[in-house]
Amino acid sequence: MSTVTSSRLGRLLGYDGVIATLLLGAFRYFLVSLSFVACVVPMLAFQALVGWQATHIALWFGAAAVLPVAPALHGLIRAAAALLDSEPHVARIFWRGFADAVRHRWGSALALSAAVLVLGYDIALLGADAGVLLGAAAVAAVVASIVVAAGFLADSPLRGAAFALAAARIVLQRPHLALVWLLLAALAALATSLPVIGAVAWMSMPALAAVAATICTRTLGFATARERVGA
Repeated sequence: MSTVTSSRLGRLLGYDGVIATLLLGAFRYFLVSLSFVACVVPMLAFQALVGWQATHIALWFGAAAVLPVAPALHGLIRAAAALLDSEPHVARIFWRGFADAVRHRWGSALALSAAVLVLGYDIALLGADAGVLLGAAAVAAVVASIVVAAGFLADSPLRGAAFALAAARIVLQRPHLALVWLLLAALAALATSLPVIGAVAWMSMPALAAVAATICTRTLGFATARERVGA
């Protein structure tokens, strides 16, 4: 009986046991989330120190603070695929994806920053009534979906306007995917804004949301839509 118990404890507490495997998996998710948070520090710092203001300086600085977000999403999506496929060195994969996006997909960063700037000026000039805010939210959702689709198309040979058009077509052909991405992003943002546990959620929710988005993307026909647009 003691031999059986010792064997079970060994499988549970050993270096390759269940607990060690779970801890290693959680640490991999932590590394990916921490890498993503490091990339969006400028945006978080701007939001905490300045926030949205109807001034030229605030609007331009806010748009500049968003520049690292698109490359960070590219790296996060690539790292999420690595997590799902049990590949090693997920943090290295994240930063390699970030660097590749900066070199080859910088248009996504500029497009997202420009959209933030234009929407900020629209709200500042037209007023923050319900209609303007609703329209700005709708446009922001479409832009965010296209940027995420571009992240899933990061290994496409397309460049420039053709690449942006392919990402937009993916969103148009698979709007349910865009809704899933937006829902997961909203849930992740909500988790990080909760009191007490919000700070801890920052260390896990980006990777968890990206993995969930990758699972849904692989399941809901993204590959079929990608072949249809020739990406």
